[in-house]
Amino acid sequence: MKIGIIGALDEELIPIRALSQHLKKVERGSRTYWHGDMHGHQVYLTRCDPGKVNAVVATQQMLDFFEPDCLFNMGSSGALSPDLEVGDLVIATDAIQHDFDLTGWGMKPGEILFDVVTKPETGQLGFTSRHAFVTDPKLTELAFVSANSVSLDEVGGHAPKVYKGRVVSGDQFISSTEKAGQLLSTHKALAVDMEAAAIAHTCEINKVPFLCVRAMSDKADHSANVSFTDFLVAATDNYGKVFDKIIQQI
Repeated sequence: MKIGIIGALDEELIPIRALSQHLKKVERGSRTYWHGDMHGHQVYLTRCDPGKVNAVVATQQMLDFFEPDCLFNMGSSGALSPDLEVGDLVIATDAIQHDFDLTGWGMKPGEILFDVVTKPETGQLGFTSRHAFVTDPKLTELAFVSANSVSLDEVGGHAPKVYKGRVVSGDQFISSTEKAGQLLSTHKALAVDMEAAAIAHTCEINKVPFLCVRAMSDKADHSANVSFTDFLVAATDNYGKVFDKIIQQI
């Protein structure tokens, strides 16, 4: 099986590269990929950089160049649920683009349009829509079981817990508790990031199974006192353990 893996930052890919055998650097256009073997499967890794457009471009290029059978995404997220602590993992069940807003047309916040055409008989717009993009159920359950079966590194003295639920994404860095509360209330999401929903959208259009694992880099009320550097060291090691276990089980 061929597995594509995308992270927003190079640092998030380091532990998975370290677990890969016969690792080779591959340059395609202006993007760098890493190709190796893990547990009898081929893995392809690349950095997308923050934001939805960056995520879509990296995902589509990954799918076009290497034709993976499934695609994994990992990264840091801000907690929306007050239950989440820094370092906790969220296995995404679905994802919504929270900054896509056609509520003025009577649509739900985050609802996306497809197949927009003008109907000749009425002159009115016709379209289909999608609100949430679902991750692959089998991969999601496998990730949840795998994450609960490995020993995760503590972050700031906290032993990370593993949750399943919705994530939301947008081209915004959410820094206010008021905005975080609004996203929680509107979308019933556990966490917010800047890429996952765009990657899920791209994978669904291409009919490629998608898995997303996110580590919380902050609490919903911003009360945590853990430096991002300390968080990233522990979180990336945890990603590596979880992904290694998942790939063993596929």
